[in-house]
Amino acid sequence: MNLKKEISIINIGSNTICVAIAKEDRKEGTELIESSKIRIVGVGYQLAKGIKRGSITNLSELEESILGTIAIAEGEAQKSIKSVLVALPSWALSFGVADSSISVGQLPVDDIHISSLMNFDTSKYVDFDTEVIHMFPVSYSIDDVGNIADPIGMVGSKLSSTYHIIAAKSTVIKNITNCLNRNNIEISGFISSTYASALSVLLDEEISSGVTLIDVGGSTTSIACMYDGALLHLGCIPVGSQHITNDIATVLRTTKSNAERLKILYGATVGPSAEESVLVSRVDEYGDEHVQNISKGMLDSIISARLDEILNLVQDYIRESGADKTLYQRIVITGGGSRLSGLNEFIKSKKHFGDLSIRLGKPMGVVGSHDFVKAASFASVAGGAMYCLGNFVNKGAFEERKTLWQKVVTWIKRGI
Repeated sequence: MNLKKEISIINIGSNTICVAIAKEDRKEGTELIESSKIRIVGVGYQLAKGIKRGSITNLSELEESILGTIAIAEGEAQKSIKSVLVALPSWALSFGVADSSISVGQLPVDDIHISSLMNFDTSKYVDFDTEVIHMFPVSYSIDDVGNIADPIGMVGSKLSSTYHIIAAKSTVIKNITNCLNRNNIEISGFISSTYASALSVLLDEEISSGVTLIDVGGSTTSIACMYDGALLHLGCIPVGSQHITNDIATVLRTTKSNAERLKILYGATVGPSAEESVLVSRVDEYGDEHVQNISKGMLDSIISARLDEILNLVQDYIRESGADKTLYQRIVITGGGSRLSGLNEFIKSKKHFGDLSIRLGKPMGVVGSHDFVKAASFASVAGGAMYCLGNFVNKGAFEERKTLWQKVVTWIKRGI
């Protein structure tokens, strides 16, 4: 099977848009996909216009942002983009659970049975105004034997499975499709940006033993819980790192660009630094800018208050989803908001998530001409490239379980 050698991905985030052109970077003389990496040959990245509080508010502005970002990536790669895989943010997605069963007549289970098992009416499991973009099998059962990871070759009378379904709002799909089609760019498929991030930053061991991925975006924070190779929960809370920036700008009466710089530069520090001074360009009541000294403790208190809120909301979501903490032994934090300095130490000092192991996740298995391709902000784009090119970096247990031919056909026709 000849997989696509070069693809383009666009990630539409809550605050930024990123476009990448990627190709398979296989070592000379090797045949296995697992032995290759993905090379990013062009990247475009800029703030998203036309999106506010997790909704498309101005389609023409969004189109302008998308086309501008595409132009940057095309210029760097010296290539034209004809089609893209679109990574959709969690605010545009919904999550459902469905059961399916078929008779296998005491025959060994094969790929045709698996395909038939997936071929059921999903309309009653998702909202009427959504379209299914992913179906993940949690586990299979044959007759009275459950918790089967892979039923291929097993014999029985009845084959069953529980599926987790991810669906996207139809209006979002149509608006983005129209936007790109008007500019002669086709959509090869859609993918959950959180799922894509998981493909690029999580280790096989984490996916198997249990992990919660926290993807901190600009206006939203996405949560995905995985265990035993299956995606069990996917959710989103309407607070992100941009809220921290807004808080700093409001309280200190400074510009958002200055607030963003202060957030990244000083971050969520832990320790006796409250008496230190920080220079801040503040705007007075007459609109004039003045450079003033403020205490580091004041900045810390602004950042800490919003960080505590985000992390508490994440914990509430995990608890309300019914997730058992013993199943999710690790926390991996990624996304643009995870680059806040001192974040890991802050979480541990505040005892968020108790004694669970915590690390920051960055893309693996991708290379490029600049360091941005290794940044947490690039995680969903890197994962989208892995998804299309078939290089899952040992993520076999986390793939949607289909044959290679089914995957290629579905990527091209439906983007699943």
